[in-house]
Amino acid sequence: MCGITSARDAAMAAEAGADFIGMILWPKSKRSVSITVAKEISDVAREHGAIPVAVFVDEDAKTILRTSAASNTEYVQEKRVIYVLHADEDGSLLNHISEEDCSLADWILVDSAMGGSGKGFNWSKFKKPPVRSKHGWLLAGGINPENVQVALSALSPDGVDVSSGICGSDGIQKDRLRISSLMNAVKSHPS
Repeated sequence: MCGITSARDAAMAAEAGADFIGMILWPKSKRSVSITVAKEISDVAREHGAIPVAVFVDEDAKTILRTSAASNTEYVQEKRVIYVLHADEDGSLLNHISEEDCSLADWILVDSAMGGSGKGFNWSKFKKPPVRSKHGWLLAGGINPENVQVALSALSPDGVDVSSGICGSDGIQKDRLRISSLMNAVKSHPS
């Protein structure tokens, strides 16, 4: 689960069964957190058995390494480790990854062109590129408790990345019922 903005939300997501807890360290995001809050979220995620992930946008390697160390995150989402590919509304990829870079990445994340907006893309038209990352690929973009089973059935990703789809009415704080509904839908999906 991504876009986590508090230790409380991290605990709620991890207790519901989230494997990864993502926090955004890009100041232009409405869900951006400070390094101090990111460290608190990381600590809580680890206490509950989840892996903390720091999300960056167009940041230099030195800043990523410094911030990741200070916030005690396990993975970073930028252009490496978790490499992000974007799909337009019709499901066509807008960027690509070389085979060499793909083999270096831990995960490939496919998101809509408007990442972080809660908007998806046409899953039925999407053609997944060959992914040879270390762990597989994750799907993001417009996923919520009501459609996660459709997404899993249509594309068979190795996991999903959800943020807006589990938010409360303020669009920032996570909603316990939506998290629980999402996790129940994921767990009940035939693998």
